[in-house]
Amino acid sequence: FSLEGRPIRKVRQSVSRARSRGYTFRIVAADTADTCLREQLATVSDAWRGRQVERGFSMSMDDLYLRGTLFALAECHGRLDGFLHLAPTPAGGGWSLSTMRRCPGAANGLTEFLVAELLAWAKEEDVPEVSLNFCALTEFISPERAVTLPRRLLRRALLAGDRVFQLERLYSFNRKFFPEWRRRYICVERFTDLPAVGLAYLHAESLLVPPGPWTRRRESRRLPAGHRAA
Repeated sequence: FSLEGRPIRKVRQSVSRARSRGYTFRIVAADTADTCLREQLATVSDAWRGRQVERGFSMSMDDLYLRGTLFALAECHGRLDGFLHLAPTPAGGGWSLSTMRRCPGAANGLTEFLVAELLAWAKEEDVPEVSLNFCALTEFISPERAVTLPRRLLRRALLAGDRVFQLERLYSFNRKFFPEWRRRYICVERFTDLPAVGLAYLHAESLLVPPGPWTRRRESRRLPAGHRAA
């Protein structure tokens, strides 16, 4: 990974803008976070979610303070404005992004700053790879691959639901860093199970919440430091 060259200039500009505004980057072992830092992490998470329920089933850890995980922090004059949470990937010897949060009022491009600084840190530490996140249905979202009528229609349908599912926004964000794309698969016993599996996945991601008294309230709940909604 490098910030050199015209194709990645927008990320480079975001990094330069954040640095000029006084932002610094540091890595902290999650289980060593003190009470003050935990309170700041909870504040940033609450501000990021607003009134939305927690999401991120396919990539997030249930416990942010699990031993062996890391925080990548973006701070400005002692104030935490954004962070990434990273889980180890023992098989590859690298790290996988678990959670990313930023204050809504933080500098534009702060998440890009965090990811770019993380990749620079990984390079210095000889980390072989960093996995950003899962980006579902990338093959159908990419405009370069929408070459047939069925694919174009499917892409149009996915983009229409982007306000809820945010697939295209996630894909566009990942593309900024020119990653190596790797396929992931869902295994089912029968094709007829796909609708049920899809509904279960959407429910797990809190993208589809059943009606009734058991529905989780869409309110921002202040979670105790060290805990997250499951």
